[in-house]
This record gives sequence, structure tokens and C-alpha cells, in this order.
Amino acid sequence: MSEKTSREQFKLKFDQFIGSIKQQITEGLLPVGEYLPSELSLAERYDLSKNSVRRGLDQLVKEGLIVKKSRVGNIVAASRPFEPLTIKVGYYPSIPNEAVLNELIGMFEEQHPMIKVQTINLPYNHYGKIVYDFFQNDMVDAVTINYNDFQELNPHHEEMFEPLPVSGEMYPFLNKGFAAQEQYVKPFLFSPVILCYNVSHFEENGIAFPDSGWQWEDALAAAEKLSVQDPEAKRCGFYFHPLSLNRWPIFLLQNQMSFTWNENGEVQFDSDRFIESIKRFKHVVEQQKMAVNYLSDSDQDSEALFKAGKASMIMCSYFSLNQMKNAEIDYDIAPLPYSEDARTMLLMIGLAVNKQSKKKEAAKLLVDFLASEECQERIRKNTLSIPAIKKVAERTGGERVYLPSRFKMFREIVPTYRLYSDLGLSFKELKEIRDELRLYLSGLLDEAFLCKRIEAKLSKTVQSVMAGERGNEH
Repeated sequence: MSEKTSREQFKLKFDQFIGSIKQQITEGLLPVGEYLPSELSLAERYDLSKNSVRRGLDQLVKEGLIVKKSRVGNIVAASRPFEPLTIKVGYYPSIPNEAVLNELIGMFEEQHPMIKVQTINLPYNHYGKIVYDFFQNDMVDAVTINYNDFQELNPHHEEMFEPLPVSGEMYPFLNKGFAAQEQYVKPFLFSPVILCYNVSHFEENGIAFPDSGWQWEDALAAAEKLSVQDPEAKRCGFYFHPLSLNRWPIFLLQNQMSFTWNENGEVQFDSDRFIESIKRFKHVVEQQKMAVNYLSDSDQDSEALFKAGKASMIMCSYFSLNQMKNAEIDYDIAPLPYSEDARTMLLMIGLAVNKQSKKKEAAKLLVDFLASEECQERIRKNTLSIPAIKKVAERTGGERVYLPSRFKMFREIVPTYRLYSDLGLSFKELKEIRDELRLYLSGLLDEAFLCKRIEAKLSKTVQSVMAGERGNEH
């Protein structure tokens, strides 16, 4: 007998097996709730191996006709095949790398064969606005969302997001950050902003490695020694994307800045302390020397410089370390240098469900699964991201990626974690200050005029008057 004939005969028997069981179910010979014969009995009856029978039963599970009960058997679940339910999930472009998202979704679909997941890559720019529009038009059922974008969508939380149960397994500061009137976002991943450094560069120059006592002047002194001005091998000692909303506010946080408003809507802040903060920020930026002229558009640019050996130190996150997975570079991490107070920015990514979704229950199933210990453990072993579940994040062993020696440092610096909102600013106000800093760094504003412009921009009385004037124009 030829191999082709043997394959054809097997396929015929396999198809007859599946067709026979389907027919018995749809005609009521095997009613809903009844158990199928054992796999061994089915194998003998249809002249198939037990493995082939299992494959056939798996297909019936996917069609929703039967369900498998571990150590019990296969039970008829429905008399007609179900059409799979498709849910749509929007995500940041970096999430597949930071959280092995495709792998996790494959696991979910295997456990929930009647639910299919369609992923939609949403751009970083205007992410919050895109999520709002997509939710309103029921174009996505769930999304990944970070703290900044979540806050930008305030005061629309209640109308947009389905409330989710709070998990006591998550780090408390993550649950707190994503809570408003209720818990609207389930924590998924997090990271402090840290210092990443090239070990080889430090050793070549005989410089001691950074530690938790480093202040900015220590970092800049090291950066001066690490810089290389040779035209054929230029290198920057320290670099970060200056206008990143996850970077420059750290200088304000470290100098204990806060913004408040009086009863007239006028912004109140310590201008001397503010000037001191932004002068230090500008000093650090200017010390980057040749990299100041590097056309940096995002935090990813500093990671690219570091991977290429063109920067010895960068300000980055644990999310950023995923870019180093396959890089041939010896690196380690340290707490961020500080000025007055050892503080750093906390970055959080969570999962949210569209309150208007017609497939809300399936979306909640997916969110619960992605935030489960099973998935969080898979993230821990296969990425350099920090899972939101505390006991998983602090577990060791089984990692399939290289971890720098000080990887677990995030546990020790929790007291330094701050959110940009600790400044008393909304995300919109933070971006307004950033726009003024752009002019300041370009030399178009001095410190005193910068403060006056920020006072004018942030004072709510001025804004309301201007808004009224704009309304009268129409």
C-alpha cells in the first residue's frame, strides 16, 4: 500500500469519526449534558489511535459542541456548532515585545476556543484621543493604557471604562494609580525610570559603577570622562530625550515642586524652586554635548544610541531593557541620580474594557486572563518587564532572557516612586509646561520670562476669560 493511499484512508476514517459524532449530537442521539464514550472506546469503534481521537475531539471543542472535563470525560455542550466570538484589542506598538502579547493571546484562545482575539496596533501619538473615539464607536473592546493616557481621559472615565474588580495580589501603588471613583484599569506592567550604563565603557575608563548615592553632578562628572570626541568614534557620556513627558518632570519631582491654585484660579508655585529645577535640567541637557544636536523624537532614540555604543549612560525604563535582549553589549542598571530628593518617575501600563462594548463579558475574560498569575509568570520569564503581581515580580528562576545583575533593584527603590500628578498637574498642564520648555531650551526664553508664561498659561481665570472671548468671536 502506497503512503498516499494510507494517508487518504486515514483522512477518510478521521472525517467519518468527526462527522458521525456531529450527526449524533445534532440529531439528539447524544443530547446536551451526556458524556461521550471513552477515548479508548471511540478509538476502537472508529479504528483510530487515541491521539487521532483526541485531535478530533479538540475540533469539536473548538466548534462549541463538546467541552472537556479533566479526569472526567467529554460532555456534550450544545446541539449546534457556535460561531466564534471575535473581540478587538488595541495596544501600544511596544507591547508585543514588552509582554509577549501574541503568545499570551494564543494561550487565551486555546483555553477559550469560542473567542477569537483581533489585535489592533494603535499609534503612540494621540493615543488617548484614539482610544476615546474607538470606544465611542465600539471599534475596540479592550485596550492597553498607561497612566498618562488614562489621566488625559479624565473626566470621561465613568462613561468610557467598565469597572473592574481590585486584585489584592497587585502592588498597592498600581491599584491606587489606576483608581478613580472605581477601579477602571487592571494593572499589567510597571517600571520606574532608571539609569542604564555600559559596563565596558566604565571599566575601560577606570570609573566606579553608579550607585544609589549618585547625584547629578556625579553622573555628569562620569559622563565627561566617558565622552569621546574623536570624529571617527564619537560617544556621548550620558543621554536622554529631553522633552519626554516621562523624563524632564523628574527634575521637578526631585526638587519637591508642587503646583496649586487659589480661589481665583491663579496658579501658585515656588518660582525660585522651579527655576532651580529647570536650570539643573538644562545643565544636564547641555552636558550631553554632541548629542544635544541629535534629532531625538522619542525615548526610543536614546535606546538606539545606547545599543549602538554611542552613549555610555541613558535614562530609561525596564520596558526599554527589552530592546537589549539580543544586543551584544555588557550593561547594568542603577537608581536614577538625584538632586534634592531621591525620586523617580513611575510608569504603569494597565488593561481596560470598553463600557460600551457589545462583547464586554468576553473582553473582561481576556483582561482577567492577561492579568492572571499564569500570564504574569510568562512575562517574567520571557521579558525584562516587571509584572504587576507582586509575588510574581519578586520571584526568581526560570528566566529565558539575560537579566542585568541589579535587575531586582526595583524592589529596593519603591519609596522613590512618584507619578507626574504628584506635582499637582493634569496631563494637559504638563504638556503646556513642556511646550514652554521647548522655547527655553532653544534660548528663546530666560528663566524669569518662562515662569511668567507658565503662570499665564496655567492660571484658570485667564484661561476662562480667553475661552469666553473665543466664544464671543463665534
